[in-house]
Amino acid sequence: MAAAIVDAIGLFGTGLTLIGFLQSNWPTDNPEGATVNIKAGLPALDAEGDDLGGSISHVYAFDERNGYAGQSDGCDIDSGGICTKTVDQSVAGRRAGYIAVANNNDATCIAWITVSQFDGTRGGAWTGDIGYQCGQDWYNSLEPAGRLTDEQGGGEYIPKCTWLDGDHTNDIKNAALKFDVSAYGEKVEDTVGNDACAPTIYGADNGPIADQPGKRSVKERPQWMTEQLIMSNWTSQPAAELCNSATSWGPDFIGSDGQFCDMSSKTLSPICSSQDVDGCVQVDEEGGNLVRRMNVARRSADVIHKSYRKISKWGQ
Repeated sequence: MAAAIVDAIGLFGTGLTLIGFLQSNWPTDNPEGATVNIKAGLPALDAEGDDLGGSISHVYAFDERNGYAGQSDGCDIDSGGICTKTVDQSVAGRRAGYIAVANNNDATCIAWITVSQFDGTRGGAWTGDIGYQCGQDWYNSLEPAGRLTDEQGGGEYIPKCTWLDGDHTNDIKNAALKFDVSAYGEKVEDTVGNDACAPTIYGADNGPIADQPGKRSVKERPQWMTEQLIMSNWTSQPAAELCNSATSWGPDFIGSDGQFCDMSSKTLSPICSSQDVDGCVQVDEEGGNLVRRMNVARRSADVIHKSYRKISKWGQ
């Protein structure tokens, strides 16, 4: 049987977080493949109309080579509820290396996902804090998922939740997510100093996501591109337009919309001067660095996210 507690989830480089998940959060029965628990967020009683429950369409499993392994049907989840599904895998004992969760047209705000493997090896976990820190639509939740370590001051760990919606009501961007099952668990050391957003990718529809998390979905860039940052003041050059294009290619970019586009992964982050929120970035022009502000599980730090040899300003 898979271990009952995730003893390490790594988030955002030097913001390493050690979190013990409550034993009750973990599925215990996995007869045909990986078993997945999906937890919907729960709002406060006075948050009228903030229904964080919704409707899951399917859960998909992919093996360690990113080969399609099988799927389960979906379920409805009330706010604060749990959907438990066992994936009907073609080879039940083969590890699920990647899990994808797809939503129906009734939006769901996912607080956490845990995975138990059929072969009894360590599963993995994902939390809404990852979507929150990586530019996805999110909301606060109320229920704890586990406890913080003594080094972090102890106490309950309450993750945020990340929205998925099949018909994109209220401009919710994505209908599905797919994550590397062990990226935030037993491979925690691999996330230190690297981009913890990379092991999770998102899809605009609720079909299985073919791409592999952690692999670049854009072609490799030459060194001159990776070492340069463009800052544009032209109103006709928003960073979101560049990031959302499948054919754009070039240096990292800060646009007139107050957004930073990481062109290696096509992900957006707000500039702190435009949106003073956790996960925003700011430019240290003198040092040639892009600094990210992070606050996960009561730990706050400004860390160097990227360094550049050249920062160019357009329209100034």
